[in-house]
Amino acid sequence: MGLIVWMACSALTLAQATPEFRRTFTVTIQEPVTLDVDLARADLQIVYSRDGQVSIAALAQTSVNAKPNESTFKPPTIEQDGNHFTIRSASDPARAEAGSNVLYRIDVPYRTEVTSQVNIGKQIISGIMGPVKAATERGDISASYVSKGVHAQADTGNLDVQVIGEHAEAMTHHGNISCARAAQGITAETEDGDITLMVVGPSTATVKKGSGRIDVGGARGSFVGSTDGGDLHVKAIPHDDWQVSSVSGNIRLELPETARFELDASTKTGEFQVDRDDLGKPEAGAKHIHRTVNGGGKRIEAHTESGRIAIR
Repeated sequence: MGLIVWMACSALTLAQATPEFRRTFTVTIQEPVTLDVDLARADLQIVYSRDGQVSIAALAQTSVNAKPNESTFKPPTIEQDGNHFTIRSASDPARAEAGSNVLYRIDVPYRTEVTSQVNIGKQIISGIMGPVKAATERGDISASYVSKGVHAQADTGNLDVQVIGEHAEAMTHHGNISCARAAQGITAETEDGDITLMVVGPSTATVKKGSGRIDVGGARGSFVGSTDGGDLHVKAIPHDDWQVSSVSGNIRLELPETARFELDASTKTGEFQVDRDDLGKPEAGAKHIHRTVNGGGKRIEAHTESGRIAIR
């Protein structure tokens, strides 16, 4: 039943799905399970199921216009050494040419560590202790409810991390990054895409080029954010220092009326928009303002080359 539910929830548009492979392995509960997964072309799901066993299922899936050829399916190579598993699949040009894909679902105990590489395809990892290290050349990665750290990296793909116990890292060349409820913070970096952070600890967010924007709500620690041509928006209580900058995008800071902070903001050719009575209106044409609000507190630095800086 779990396998059928997983197939129904998949975001793929598929015409046929044929079970091809399924095996269950016994493991000890005294030591964590470690997975080392390397797949050429596949969609991978690793989820908590039960202690004491690892279950691996692979399903060959064929797109609407493709002609299925089950003889081209090659089961993965699985090596077990105690609680350590190595799972490999070789590149399959025949299946790729036929427009086919393979779905892998691996059910694991809670105490599981994952290192996964998928050349082309999606990854979903959820409900385990971790740590998790996931990478892909082309495809999205989602990691959620991981008690330890997460490192997600993509060449082209979106990264989503939710409810992470330790510090997270998310890096993609072309794609968006979203993170929610990471108490130990995140280091997020995209060359071209948007970054959205909600309720995070000490964090860094960087958009290297293009019009990608950064949106932060509920920053619970220090924050460093920078964009190229995109806007940068932070709405939070300043629990620690902030440093935000943009080359040509606008910066918008929203803080409660009772927040205590020290503001140092500057722009080369842009302008200021101040919508707070406790800051006072800057002089016309001003390029730098320094204010202490409600007796001072955490330091907030904001700089833009040509964009507007708005404080509310």
